[in-house]
Amino acid sequence: MAAKVKYAKLNELPELSVGKVNFAHIALAYRRQLVNAKPRTAKTKRLFESRGSGRKVHRQKGTGLARQGESRNPHMRGGVKAHGPQPVKRELRLNKKVRRSALHSALKHHLDRGGISVLKSSEFENYTRTADAYSALVRSGHSGRGIVVVPKAAAVRRALRNIAGISTRAPEGISISDLVDASFIIFTEQALGEFRAFLSGGSPELASVEAEDSAPPSAAKIEMAIVAEEEAERQAEERGGDEDE
Repeated sequence: MAAKVKYAKLNELPELSVGKVNFAHIALAYRRQLVNAKPRTAKTKRLFESRGSGRKVHRQKGTGLARQGESRNPHMRGGVKAHGPQPVKRELRLNKKVRRSALHSALKHHLDRGGISVLKSSEFENYTRTADAYSALVRSGHSGRGIVVVPKAAAVRRALRNIAGISTRAPEGISISDLVDASFIIFTEQALGEFRAFLSGGSPELASVEAEDSAPPSAAKIEMAIVAEEEAERQAEERGGDEDE
């Protein structure tokens, strides 16, 4: 049975670099992502690429038939397709400042609407059953399509993928299209810390390392330090006190 979880509304993100929402930048970044995500790769053969002879089907005059050229012409059975699709490189470019402004503006919009929540439960990331994950999300009060942001190695990612309308993302994997299409965003506490480090320009891995260094030493670390100290004393005794002489 899944334990009860609590939610807290996120009211501010000091790492945001925008003071107000720039909808123009959001629209540009959203269009860029949609266009670049669908490259035009459909292709039909042109006349010189198709296989077959280039001779006339029959002579020009004297047959009583319509004048015809080679059998590969578009109007002939088995011929090439007239004006068929060809690969076209479609790519929209946008400078980094505009893309960053779009991401921060979309987050600012969700903050102003009260659509970002933090799930305060250390057990949620270890859920492996879809029923447990679903019951935890129902208590958030949100409805519609949403994003649940969890660490990349969290076991709950597999449980969340079966819930309709829910997209699971890692802290560094949130895109502008995710924010535009979502009605709400839910962070776990660890994922929020990694995402704030990502927004400020740092890496989530670095943030987790700093958090681990600042945490109090565990019993295993203390035991390892004691063993290392005893090993150093033993090696000094085996050297026979040369260092003292």
